[in-house]
Amino acid sequence: MKKFLHYLRNGILLFLLPFFIYLLLAIIGSTIPVNKNETNKEKKIPVFLITNGAHTDLAVPIQSSVIDWNKIIEKEHFNTSPRDYQYIGFGWGDLEFYRTTPQWEDLTLKTAFNSLFLETPAALHLELHEVILEDENTIALSISKEQYAVLVEYFLHSFQVDKDGSVQPVPGLHYNSRDAFYHAKGSLNTFKTCNTWINNGLKKAGMKACLWTPFTQGIFYQYP
Repeated sequence: MKKFLHYLRNGILLFLLPFFIYLLLAIIGSTIPVNKNETNKEKKIPVFLITNGAHTDLAVPIQSSVIDWNKIIEKEHFNTSPRDYQYIGFGWGDLEFYRTTPQWEDLTLKTAFNSLFLETPAALHLELHEVILEDENTIALSISKEQYAVLVEYFLHSFQVDKDGSVQPVPGLHYNSRDAFYHAKGSLNTFKTCNTWINNGLKKAGMKACLWTPFTQGIFYQYP
């Protein structure tokens, strides 16, 4: 019996070891700042980091001197007109996860496993906002036109486009009247999550970010 318990304990520890290593790497990566000293260029473009506690979106103006998103997305993709809103939020994730898990209580073990460990298609989730108020789940920022231009390129590069260069909406997939989903490049996994995607965009734009994070807390830690 003692030998059995010894092997059982070692087996459990061996099984849990990858999770502890992953969590340790996430903590270390989240606490190492990137772009701590941001550019001093004039910052006039308002952007917003928005979290629901597990997933992070980055909302930007629909119209600005850098880009008019109305020329990229079509009003037919939404159940409302984007021209009636001021901001549009961008999030990236697993397409099947988005499709089957509109609420966290809808999450199944199969969906979680497939999205994290299998090479499945990704999607961009775009949501329209009329007004965004800062609170414990939303951080309001101002960035320069140069930084925003980098973010725009990052977003545009994430879309899958057809042979004409047009973005490709996912037919019939909506959470509400203000959102739409689009086929996206890449595939979500344990080391490239929805939050990693946002963090990478912040890094590219010269905004404050962390070295690496799979969690939303790693992003918000950089903006106390």
